[in-house]
Amino acid sequence: MSWNESEILAARGRILKTAQDMLTGKLSYIEGARKIVAAGRTARLDEWDPDLVPFVGIVSETDALPFGDMREHWQAAALNALQPEIDEKEAWARGFGESHCRSLVERFSK
Repeated sequence: MSWNESEILAARGRILKTAQDMLTGKLSYIEGARKIVAAGRTARLDEWDPDLVPFVGIVSETDALPFGDMREHWQAAALNALQPEIDEKEAWARGFGESHCRSLVERFSK
Protein backbone atom coordinates (compact mmCIF):
# COMPACT_ATOMS: atom_id res chain seq x y z
CA MET A 1 0.00 0.00 0.00
CA SER A 2 1.42 3.38 -0.89
CA TRP A 3 1.15 6.36 1.39
CA ASN A 4 1.24 9.98 0.52
CA GLU A 5 1.65 12.92 2.81
CA SER A 6 -1.81 14.35 2.16
CA GLU A 7 -3.48 11.06 3.19
CA ILE A 8 -1.38 10.88 6.35
CA LEU A 9 -2.10 14.50 7.27
CA ALA A 10 -5.82 14.09 6.58
CA ALA A 11 -5.97 11.01 8.82
CA ARG A 12 -4.10 12.81 11.57
CA GLY A 13 -6.52 15.71 11.19
CA ARG A 14 -9.43 13.30 11.66
CA ILE A 15 -7.77 11.90 14.78
CA LEU A 16 -7.21 15.42 16.12
CA LYS A 17 -10.84 16.44 15.52
CA THR A 18 -12.11 13.20 17.03
CA ALA A 19 -9.97 13.59 20.15
CA GLN A 20 -11.07 17.23 20.53
CA ASP A 21 -14.73 16.24 20.17
CA MET A 22 -14.28 13.52 22.78
CA LEU A 23 -12.70 15.96 25.24
CA THR A 24 -15.47 18.53 24.77
CA GLY A 25 -18.25 15.96 25.08
CA LYS A 26 -19.42 16.25 21.47
CA LEU A 27 -18.52 12.60 20.83
CA SER A 28 -18.64 9.57 23.08
CA TYR A 29 -15.37 7.93 24.01
CA ILE A 30 -16.54 4.59 22.65
CA GLU A 31 -17.48 5.99 19.26
CA GLY A 32 -14.40 8.21 19.22
CA ALA A 33 -12.13 5.26 19.98
CA ARG A 34 -13.56 3.45 16.97
CA LYS A 35 -12.81 6.45 14.75
CA ILE A 36 -9.28 6.88 16.09
CA VAL A 37 -8.43 3.22 15.60
CA ALA A 38 -9.90 3.28 12.08
CA ALA A 39 -7.70 6.26 11.13
CA GLY A 40 -4.57 5.06 12.93
CA ARG A 41 -3.10 3.01 10.10
CA THR A 42 -3.58 5.72 7.47
CA ALA A 43 -2.14 8.26 9.94
CA ARG A 44 0.95 6.02 10.03
CA LEU A 45 0.72 5.42 13.77
CA ASP A 46 2.64 2.39 14.92
CA GLU A 47 0.32 -0.38 16.12
CA TRP A 48 2.03 -0.13 19.53
CA ASP A 49 1.82 3.67 19.70
CA PRO A 50 1.19 4.45 23.39
CA ASP A 51 -1.67 6.79 22.48
CA LEU A 52 -3.31 4.33 20.08
CA VAL A 53 -3.16 1.11 22.12
CA PRO A 54 -5.65 2.33 24.78
CA PHE A 55 -8.22 3.04 22.07
CA VAL A 56 -7.70 -0.43 20.61
CA GLY A 57 -8.50 -1.72 24.10
CA ILE A 58 -11.64 0.41 24.32
CA VAL A 59 -12.81 -0.87 20.93
CA SER A 60 -12.11 -4.45 21.95
CA GLU A 61 -14.03 -4.11 25.22
CA THR A 62 -17.04 -2.40 23.59
CA ASP A 63 -17.27 -3.88 20.10
CA ALA A 64 -20.62 -5.56 20.83
CA LEU A 65 -22.26 -2.29 21.88
CA PRO A 66 -24.24 -0.38 19.25
CA PHE A 67 -23.05 3.15 18.49
CA GLY A 68 -23.51 5.60 15.65
CA ASP A 69 -25.41 4.38 12.60
CA MET A 70 -25.47 0.87 14.00
CA ARG A 71 -28.13 1.93 16.53
CA GLU A 72 -30.66 2.44 13.72
CA HIS A 73 -30.77 -1.32 13.20
CA TRP A 74 -31.58 -2.15 16.83
CA GLN A 75 -35.01 -2.29 18.43
CA ALA A 76 -35.72 0.37 21.03
CA ALA A 77 -36.33 -2.25 23.74
CA ALA A 78 -32.94 -3.85 23.10
CA LEU A 79 -31.22 -0.47 23.22
CA ASN A 80 -32.99 0.39 26.47
CA ALA A 81 -31.92 -2.92 27.99
CA LEU A 82 -28.29 -2.26 27.02
CA GLN A 83 -28.22 1.37 28.14
CA PRO A 84 -26.92 0.69 31.68
CA GLU A 85 -24.01 -1.31 30.25
CA ILE A 86 -23.36 1.36 27.60
CA ASP A 87 -23.29 4.06 30.30
CA GLU A 88 -20.92 2.00 32.45
CA LYS A 89 -18.57 1.27 29.55
CA GLU A 90 -18.66 4.90 28.42
CA ALA A 91 -17.59 6.09 31.88
CA TRP A 92 -14.80 3.49 31.90
CA ALA A 93 -13.68 4.50 28.37
CA ARG A 94 -13.59 8.18 29.36
CA GLY A 95 -11.41 7.45 32.38
CA PHE A 96 -9.15 5.16 30.38
CA GLY A 97 -8.85 7.33 27.27
CA GLU A 98 -8.99 10.97 28.35
CA SER A 99 -5.26 11.46 28.93
CA HIS A 100 -4.51 9.81 25.57
CA CYS A 101 -6.97 12.17 23.85
CA ARG A 102 -5.09 15.08 25.38
CA SER A 103 -1.81 13.63 24.18
CA LEU A 104 -3.13 13.15 20.63
CA VAL A 105 -4.43 16.73 20.58
CA GLU A 106 -1.02 17.98 21.69
CA ARG A 107 0.82 15.84 19.13
CA PHE A 108 -1.34 16.65 16.12
CA SER A 109 -2.06 20.33 16.86
CA LYS A 110 1.50 21.24 15.90
